[in-house]
Amino acid sequence: MKDKNQTLKWRFDVSTFRLIGRELITDRVTALFELVKNCYDANACQVTVRFTNVGADKQNAVIEIIDDGCGMSFEDIRDKWMVIGTSSKRKNPYSPEPFHRRCVGEKGIGRFAVDKLGDKTRIITKTAGEKEWLNVVIDWSFYEHNDTNDILLFTDIENDYQYSPADKLSESGTKLVISAIREYWTKSEIEQLIRQISKIRSPFVNKNDEFQVRVVADEFGINQNAIHTIEETDIATASFTIDFNEKNNTQESIFFDKKSSSFKSRNIPIDKDFGGIKMRVYFFDGPARAKYRKAYPNDSIDGFKVYRDGIITTPFAEANKDQDKKRDILGIDTRVWQDIFNRISTREFLGSIELTRDGNPNIIDATNRQDFVDNEAYRKFKDFIVLQLNALQAYKETMRKKQKEEVSTELNSASENINQFITTISDFAQQNSSLKPTVDILIKQAKKTGQSVKNAIKEQKKVEEDFTRKENIYMSIMSLQDYAIQIAHAVRTTLNQMKDRIEFFYRYYPDPEEEELFKLYAKEMFQKYKVLNRVIDFMLSYSQSNLNPEEIVLKEIFEEILNDYSHIFDQENIKVDSSFPVQLKLTINKQFFRDILQNLIDNSIKAMANAKTKILKVSYEALSNNLVIKVSDTGVGIPVERREQVFALYYTTTQDKGGAGVGLYIVKTRVESLKGTVSIEDSEFGEIGTTVKIVIPFKH
Repeated sequence: MKDKNQTLKWRFDVSTFRLIGRELITDRVTALFELVKNCYDANACQVTVRFTNVGADKQNAVIEIIDDGCGMSFEDIRDKWMVIGTSSKRKNPYSPEPFHRRCVGEKGIGRFAVDKLGDKTRIITKTAGEKEWLNVVIDWSFYEHNDTNDILLFTDIENDYQYSPADKLSESGTKLVISAIREYWTKSEIEQLIRQISKIRSPFVNKNDEFQVRVVADEFGINQNAIHTIEETDIATASFTIDFNEKNNTQESIFFDKKSSSFKSRNIPIDKDFGGIKMRVYFFDGPARAKYRKAYPNDSIDGFKVYRDGIITTPFAEANKDQDKKRDILGIDTRVWQDIFNRISTREFLGSIELTRDGNPNIIDATNRQDFVDNEAYRKFKDFIVLQLNALQAYKETMRKKQKEEVSTELNSASENINQFITTISDFAQQNSSLKPTVDILIKQAKKTGQSVKNAIKEQKKVEEDFTRKENIYMSIMSLQDYAIQIAHAVRTTLNQMKDRIEFFYRYYPDPEEEELFKLYAKEMFQKYKVLNRVIDFMLSYSQSNLNPEEIVLKEIFEEILNDYSHIFDQENIKVDSSFPVQLKLTINKQFFRDILQNLIDNSIKAMANAKTKILKVSYEALSNNLVIKVSDTGVGIPVERREQVFALYYTTTQDKGGAGVGLYIVKTRVESLKGTVSIEDSEFGEIGTTVKIVIPFKH
């Protein structure tokens, strides 16, 4: 038998250790999770995470991580366990039989999570065939405090270790006992750990590979198996899977076919940078989410999880009551705010993405385990995932539209059926007078039911209108939010420009020698005033306009606006060429629509100030479910390289004609508020002029 009490030394800089353990690993839940993953690499089947007094008394609190894995020898602890970036797993990337798991930790830093959790650690471990258990005691605080206040190397500190007899030679495993914990734990934090552990294994993993984790915290009434996976579920509203074929060098990519209302896949070459991946996605609408919460009360629908060789790496998105701790690496929930009614959010789907270390070598885990290294491969990888999400988004939009149509169709059909029923039994009663009293009762009941259906139709229409109204309000608010900062900056810039001129007037007016400057500055200030006035009018229109959509006859609105400019057209010798379908109606924010047309016409008038031939062409047409508006003029035109710039606030090509650089900006923001697009196209008049094209979705 080996000596009972001995000392063990490591050569290691404590400052580096502190950086890795306490600072690089971002939070306690992640630290503990890393230690659980180390148990997986150790070929463990059963792991127990036990909390004792962690919410009451830090000095007497203990966290234990116990596994039945292959354990560690004295040499393993001395040469590997406390060595950063040890190459052991790189040399032997797979665990022993029977599981032959691909090891998930190669950087050799997960073990330093123990220092994140507490000041003291006891390691109790044994490999199969050893007669004794090895006990190593580490007091991290001792490495940092001494009489000289110097930071010590591990070689300066002696760590006690001893051996104790084992009952069976076949026993193996490791027990980490962490005490003198640094912070109290709450029930919600332990539940968060359970949620994270519950998804530690990929749905694609070999189910014959047993790996279970039990979390015990008696003071919070917690004692449960954490791991469960959702391989298949009939709760989800929709689902799809994609795979790759290494032999053929092809990767499946999903898309939603609106004609057949189904998900379909196409094969594309495997990306040479990030490699082939597997993916499984479950989508949940409102009723399905409610069913899921009932079936899995301790679980959550929280977006993608990324698995490498069967074990989770980092969540792309993670539910957390604390928004500062919510992970959204793909920016999925950020994208939602661009269109909250149609975009997919992480609360609507569960997804698993499967990578392999061999097949995806350029997707590299970040050291803090919260993300991946930002390189070209990772950026392409994220783009591919977003592409798959677009299919899910198309499905959501299609189903939402279909559900609306089905409700309307069913209600109208029910109303027609009731009317047909009343007509049929009335005819029957006329032929059988003896049944008339009974039939009259039926007719009365049918009419009552028919009225209820009619009321339902009205109510459904009201609900749709209310939804559309709220949607318009939301889009208006969000569009305002996006450019409020720009406006504030632009206004401040303009005021500063005016300030210099105003100060000049204040100091020198009425100096006859500066008369020419007074005239020039007065003109400039007036122009700046006009700019600010346009901006203020633009901002006030949000509160002054009716956000409720109105049904308008397009021809009437166009003709009304053009008529308002008739005296200007006559004065400037502008010929108006208009083309309007007669019976085209649109439910829209009327004021926003007028703002768009008026600003386009204003811009065209300024652009044609010096033109030899002045023609304004205004037209619209309905293409599919889109209203396409075109406004063209024979003005100065806009170079191709500036077509995007002209929509920026204060950018103008007609400054000498009084252009303030606000008109096209207003057009753009208004169009986007109506969920449309605006662009500059090649002029309809050839080499001269400008054509502005606007596309706004609508229903006939």
